[in-house]
Amino acid sequence: MTDSTPCGGTGHCLCGAVQYRYEGDPITVGLCQCDRCQRQSGSAFLIGVIFPRVAVTITGPLTTYEARIHGNSRLCRHFCQICGSAISITLDRYPGIRSMMGGTFDDKTKIKPRFSVWCSAGQRWLKMPDEIACFEDYSDGTFGG
Repeated sequence: MTDSTPCGGTGHCLCGAVQYRYEGDPITVGLCQCDRCQRQSGSAFLIGVIFPRVAVTITGPLTTYEARIHGNSRLCRHFCQICGSAISITLDRYPGIRSMMGGTFDDKTKIKPRFSVWCSAGQRWLKMPDEIACFEDYSDGTFGG
C-alpha cells in the first residue's frame, strides 16, 4: 500500500497482515485516557482517528473483543489476530463511524488531536498541550459527533 494521497491514506498493523485504506480526512481526532483504553494501548492513552464507517476498508485477519457499555451498547475493539496490534473501534452508540488507532497510520502527520476524554483517569505525570481540550469524563460531541 502507498503511504498517503490527498484523498485519504493507508495504515497497517505491526506485522503487516492487516492493512487498511481510508478515504478523505478524519472527522475528528482525539485521545482517550480511560482505564480500558490505557490497557488496550499499553500506554497512557489511545489515539482515536474518526472516519465515517464507509470511508475505511480493512483487509486481513482481524479478531474482535466485545464489551458492553451501559447495559446493551457494544464497544468492539478490532485487532490483528497475528501480532495483536489494535486497529479500530466500532460502537453501537455511533454506528456510522469507525475509530482508527493513530499509531497504525502510515502518514502520522494527519494525527492532530483536538481533545482528550477521561482526563480524570489519566496518568498524573501527563500534561496535555494547551491546544488539546481536556474533559474529565466522556463528553458528547467529541468522538461520536
